[in-house]
Amino acid sequence: MDKNKSSYITFVVLFCVIIAGFGGFYLGKEFIKSNKETIKNNTNNEKEIDKINVEDYKQYTLEVLYNFTQSKNKDLNNYLINLSNSQKLYAAGLLYFENEDTKFKSQKSSDLKENLVKIYGSDLNVLPNDYYMLPTDEEPLFKYNKETDEFVYNENTPGTDVITEFASGYIFNHKLDKKEENDGIITITYYGLFAFQDEIGPTTVTNFKNVSRLINYDSEFDNISDEDYFANAFKDYKDEFFKFVYTYKKVNNSYVLVDFKQA
Repeated sequence: MDKNKSSYITFVVLFCVIIAGFGGFYLGKEFIKSNKETIKNNTNNEKEIDKINVEDYKQYTLEVLYNFTQSKNKDLNNYLINLSNSQKLYAAGLLYFENEDTKFKSQKSSDLKENLVKIYGSDLNVLPNDYYMLPTDEEPLFKYNKETDEFVYNENTPGTDVITEFASGYIFNHKLDKKEENDGIITITYYGLFAFQDEIGPTTVTNFKNVSRLINYDSEFDNISDEDYFANAFKDYKDEFFKFVYTYKKVNNSYVLVDFKQA
């Protein structure tokens, strides 16, 4: 083989090696980019799910959900839309207070509507009407002031703030079971029980079978804390706990509760 031919073959081989190298580099770069996008998307999904914290729900929301499970209605939105106006105001948190110092504080109608939208994705067509604890009451518990857009506590009202049109039960979430995302729908499942608050006494948390606990006592009346009691009960009777399934859909860049059921 002459020298020129040998040099030509060497050049061709070298050129092929360089082209292969560039090709491998490009494919590797695209693979890494694609892999990063997949990781990024998965991370975004996880973050979206993590944005939803069922444990942030106040008791009034958990009361509404309990009453929904006891109704004949199987559609959450339909159930909510058909509540009385006073029930919708209650569902918006009108009667909620953190402590005695904030009890019966005035609240703006616009804030209550915003709270409903934040939870359910709709203000449920709630109206800024006076709030009555019961339809038979002669005096409203809160009077609506059009000038300030506020519900103001009525000092002349008789009775007690404990009575409402809702049954006095609420959802007691004990332990997270799972979180799932599928086609933009997020479902979060909790093991839990029902809680019933006595108007003048303690709250009972139960499954009506083998788990029953008076909670929020000032002392550990049976030498075991509420947390330890439920932990032991869950270990012994896990299958006897209810399962509560919360379903969320993204509306206007935020996830709202669109369905709830006792599985």
